[in-house]
Amino acid sequence: MRFINTSDLMNSKWRFLESVCDDPELVWEVVSGLPHNWLERTVRRPALARWRAAATAALTARRSKEPQVLVSHLPQMAAATNLMRRALCPSVPQVAFAFNFTDLPQGGKHAFMTKALAGIDSFVVFSRFEQPLYTDFFGIPDDRVHFLPWAMDVPVPGPESPVPEEWRKAGFFSAIGGEGRDYALLAEVMRKRPLVRMVVVARPYSVAGIDFSENVTVFTNLPGPVTWRIAADSCGMVIPLKTDTTACGHITMVGAQLLGLPLIVTRSRGVADYVTDASAQLVSASDAAMLASAIDRILEDRTGVARMAKAAQIRATTENALSVWVDYFRKVAARFEN
Repeated sequence: MRFINTSDLMNSKWRFLESVCDDPELVWEVVSGLPHNWLERTVRRPALARWRAAATAALTARRSKEPQVLVSHLPQMAAATNLMRRALCPSVPQVAFAFNFTDLPQGGKHAFMTKALAGIDSFVVFSRFEQPLYTDFFGIPDDRVHFLPWAMDVPVPGPESPVPEEWRKAGFFSAIGGEGRDYALLAEVMRKRPLVRMVVVARPYSVAGIDFSENVTVFTNLPGPVTWRIAADSCGMVIPLKTDTTACGHITMVGAQLLGLPLIVTRSRGVADYVTDASAQLVSASDAAMLASAIDRILEDRTGVARMAKAAQIRATTENALSVWVDYFRKVAARFEN
């Protein structure tokens, strides 16, 4: 079985699960939706690179005589790939992997996505909360939306950190991620904790307009190894989500657990598959006092929070292993190989 992947984020050298899959019958290819030329870099609406990748993948599938499945990554690529699949190779199945929205599309975008997603064989979401959410919102049959936990290898921190040595010696907290974060709440809490240091690694839009105090250092768009170096050096990670239904932060959360870091996370139905009261400190959305107390606890109860972090680490090494994803695609191959 050949899996033809389409992605806006990865280049053509990426092979998804090839390095962790020991089944020679499963072949992994990718058609990258990253801009390849001046025109694709210039024209972003419509996203020419995405549509070129979707069309290329569908044409590749159409010309091949061997069993294959199109695997799209993220919702926009799912829609583009499916439209090209329906036009060029309608008998080829598609898996819409990593199907996740920070904010659900509204109005005309919702109508377009509903039509563009119709006919996809399987949707993979990273929280059980999202299963009924997307089936209802997009009219997807219940049996086509499947939950898989986010999976990854243990992050490998790089050798260098942009955090000042003084902060590293004294100790600091980290807050990492760009989607669905309530960094304004974190800034409010840190202004009232002037002796506590915090390093935020985010996307520019997630911290825009926020007035952080001097005990908070903000970095944006750092490479992965540098980001994980900051996380690994911190005494704990804070993941402040916007609401009690925000389904974001899975990558950061699992990565922190695999590194054995104490976690403070907003209690959200969107992340309930990853954190419990036994493995992290869960705080209510928009509750500054509760978030402040959780930070204080990490400083005051090192033994207790270390025990929670260890429990989370043990759980993550099995439940969030990449082998879980490989097993899913083995079942996909068995279903569609004939």
